[in-house]
Amino acid sequence: MSLATRCPNCNTLFKVTSGQLQLHEGKVRCGQCQSVFSGIEHLTSADTEAWQKLDLSPTQGNGGNSGYSSDHNLAGGDGTGSETLFGSTSPTKPLLSFRQSSPALKLACLALLLTLGIQTLWWQRTAFAEQIPELAVYINQSTPTVQKLFSTPATQALRVEGSGLQALDEQNVRVDLTLTNQQNLPSLWPHLKIELLDPQGLVMASKSLAPGDYQLRDEGSASQAPLIAGQQTVEVLAYLNLSTLNKQLPESAATGFRLELYDHGPREN
Repeated sequence: MSLATRCPNCNTLFKVTSGQLQLHEGKVRCGQCQSVFSGIEHLTSADTEAWQKLDLSPTQGNGGNSGYSSDHNLAGGDGTGSETLFGSTSPTKPLLSFRQSSPALKLACLALLLTLGIQTLWWQRTAFAEQIPELAVYINQSTPTVQKLFSTPATQALRVEGSGLQALDEQNVRVDLTLTNQQNLPSLWPHLKIELLDPQGLVMASKSLAPGDYQLRDEGSASQAPLIAGQQTVEVLAYLNLSTLNKQLPESAATGFRLELYDHGPREN
């Protein structure tokens, strides 16, 4: 039985047969625009009575085994020649080929890849520079701006090599610290939290110090000094006035202290 179906996308009319519409539940692919559509649903109205009587069960081949044909060459009803309708809805070629895409799309893809690469390199810059000794030496000898770009947090880089507590008078004590940068890259100066302890080990008072509140031995404030270079050891002096720490301090003098390093100022209790 000869019927006709029309592509809903490009409006091309094709001749079909009832046998062809029985394949793949009547789904076909337009040979003009490659759109997949139901050939049964888009049969011309003149053939409505005929297609309603179609048997859509799989056709039987030799030996009784069912089988489907993947495509059919059909004559186009618009006189343009043969057109191909595919029974499978799976595309036979990529919907978008990078080689066939526009130059603007190619440029946008390359720019996106370049941006992602630069962003990854930026976030991994310290780990990358740490593995190259020559680059680390250059960064340590570079300007403060470059050093800060590649600096390592104090809590990751610094180790306390030594410390001590010295009473200067009844109200003033000095805490001596020796800090070593274990990394190859410069380290930021740490924030300090110092807790003064009584003979029983109880906390008498605590004080948080920013880099501007302590100084280097025989030098000025740590905040005015260069960053701690890789593998460098520095001596830090922190002066504390007991009368400014806590007005409820007991009369007994502090005999010890506990120290913590922070990348940012610790919260006060």
